[in-house]
Formats: sequence, C-alpha cells, structure tokens
Amino acid sequence: MSLVPVPVNELQDILPTPSNLAPNGDQYVTYLGRTPQQRFNTLFEGASIAFLGSMFAYFISFVVGQFLATLLGIVFLFWPILSPEFKAYQRNWELVGGRDLVDVWMDDEEDDDGYWSGVPEDKRGLYGAYYVTRIEDVCVVDDVRASADEEYDLEEFSGYTMATDELEGVTGLPWKLRLRLMDQEGRGMQVHSRMSEDYLEIEPGMNAVGVLLSTSREFSQLAGMTDFCVLDEVDGAAIAWVGDYPYIDKDLFLRTISDNGVADMLSELEDEELFDKDDEELNEDIKEREEYINVK
Repeated sequence: MSLVPVPVNELQDILPTPSNLAPNGDQYVTYLGRTPQQRFNTLFEGASIAFLGSMFAYFISFVVGQFLATLLGIVFLFWPILSPEFKAYQRNWELVGGRDLVDVWMDDEEDDDGYWSGVPEDKRGLYGAYYVTRIEDVCVVDDVRASADEEYDLEEFSGYTMATDELEGVTGLPWKLRLRLMDQEGRGMQVHSRMSEDYLEIEPGMNAVGVLLSTSREFSQLAGMTDFCVLDEVDGAAIAWVGDYPYIDKDLFLRTISDNGVADMLSELEDEELFDKDDEELNEDIKEREEYINVK
C-alpha cells in the first residue's frame, strides 16, 4: 500500500486549513531565519521598514490625523516581529488556496443528488492522502534541474551546516537535497529541499511519509504536497523532516499516524506483509481507506 486517504478531520488537525491558518513555532522560525545570516537579514529588513514606516506615519499624521497615523506607526514599529508571522500565514494559505477539503467517503454518498450534484470533480475541493513510500536514492545537487551526472553523494557533505554553505556564499543559492521516492506500486516521486545538517543521516532504504493533495479522487494530478517525515529503519523514530517549509504539525502528525495505523505500515514495509497484524479491526480500516484510491 502506498496511498491512504485521509479523512477531513485528520487533515484539519495536521495541516493549515482556511479555518486555521495561524503559524506554529516551526513555521514562524522558517521566515525568521534558520541561520545567523538569515536572521540578520530578516531583522535588518524589519528594522529598516520600521524606521522608514515610522517616519512615514509621522508625516502622514498631518493628513489623516494623529489617531490613524499612530496605529500605522505601531504596525511599522513592530514589523520585525510581525513580518515572519504574516509571511507564514500567507504560505499556509497557499497550500490549499482557500479550497475546501473533501472527504472521499462523504463524496460517495452525495455524488448523485446531494451537495456535489452537477459540480465537476476538480471543482469540489482537495482530497488528501498519506503517501507511504521508501527512499530509493538520496544525493545533493546545486540546482533542481541538475542531471544525474551532476549529483553528489550525501557522504561527501559530512560536516555540512547551513551556516557555512560555500555554494550559497559564492552564488547566493544553497545546495539542494534530492530524494527519489518509490512506493510498492511503482509510483515514483523526486523531492528537492534546501540542504541542511538535519539530512546527513538519511540513507536509501529508509521509509518516509507525507501528505499529498489533489483535486482528483484518483490523484492523477497533484495540487499540493507537504514536507516528508523520514523514519529510522530500526525503531521507527523520525530522524528528519524534508521540505523547504514545515506545513505539518510534527508532534500531532506523529501521534496521528501512530493512532491510525500508518506508522505500523511503515514499520512493516521491509517485510512487505502489511496486514499480518494482531489488530484485525485496524487492518480492515486501513484496507477500506486504500480501496478509495487507485492512482494511475
């Protein structure tokens, strides 16, 4: 099994949705900066806007009045703190673009004469599914368009840190991690993310899981994708989260896949016997979810 449909209530818990776009700590830190240079640039930009904005608010007070100018000045003054929050909020909005999340089971019941009657499938909203997969290959490239001949082994980057990225110092663009993922049905995916010291322990053969979004129940076309959780082969612990932006609430995501059986599927991928478990009720629930998706 590789694609497991996600009920709407689970998606609303682990992903930013139109009703819950407030950034969490990881999302805020992403735009605040992960390295000293990034944080300096963010604070310098924020301080510059705060200074110029305060001056602008002072001069505009003669036109719009002191009250409105004071409110505007306060916004500019706290811009270094508010800026990462606003940017993360916008990024969260872009994941679903204001579209509704659609439950595949509810869709079945309402297709004929219910709420979705006459509405094209790709206009109903977004379906979500866990993509349960395995890492076929991991390497480093200087550009996402780099060919296989231009790939570097991850082992060559032992001791790498984001703060000392030599390529970024020369070109302004950092190294990229490249993951090749493959599920048991032969569906492959290539994922890129800015290189990080957190990725140095990733190895081929490790299992990974993320959330895919699509306007099609068959997932023939992707509309969105989250970061991927890479799990250790021995104890199943999360060793890295691969992605340029942390869409997923990490702690809640790990608890959710542990409760719904997806974590057990990952631990059993090596044996390729996904349903040899004592909990028959859990197995039946997972099988029932799988039946709703047959990706072409």
